[in-house]
Amino acid sequence: MLEALQNTAFSQWLLVSEWGYPILLTLHSLGLAMLVGTIVMIDLRVLGVARSIPLLPIKRLMTIVWTAFAVNATSGTLLFAADAVKFAHSPTFQLKLSSIVIGTVLAAMMSKSVLDHTSTFEAAEAGAAAPTKLQSPPVAKALAALSIFIWIAAIGLGRYMAYE
Repeated sequence: MLEALQNTAFSQWLLVSEWGYPILLTLHSLGLAMLVGTIVMIDLRVLGVARSIPLLPIKRLMTIVWTAFAVNATSGTLLFAADAVKFAHSPTFQLKLSSIVIGTVLAAMMSKSVLDHTSTFEAAEAGAAAPTKLQSPPVAKALAALSIFIWIAAIGLGRYMAYE
């Protein structure tokens, strides 16, 4: 199945085209910058950086996160198709995908537990008790720190793939 995928006309064109692969790689890089840049900004706010900025306006940035994720999922799938056999058997690629899945789950958890309850989280930051464990600042901060680490790992693994 993987060989059939990488032998499609599109995959073959992508490999021999002067512009196809570079354009997709550029889209993937732009999507990555928007996705990870926005998530890290949110994570840093949850970690206490720029506490004077309220969380409610930051919550609106999740639209950018999910749009950039769609761009990266699409461009990444197309890039995968160009050399599917190699990527599917690469431990680095598998770790990268695992990191992306974990990072995406963490982003969804952060959105649901903190950003959907901004006033509760901000009150808990100020010293009030949080009604749920995920809304408590120590738990949310641990998730935010893990999120930053996971996205750095995903980027590093993606870069390393070029040298395998």
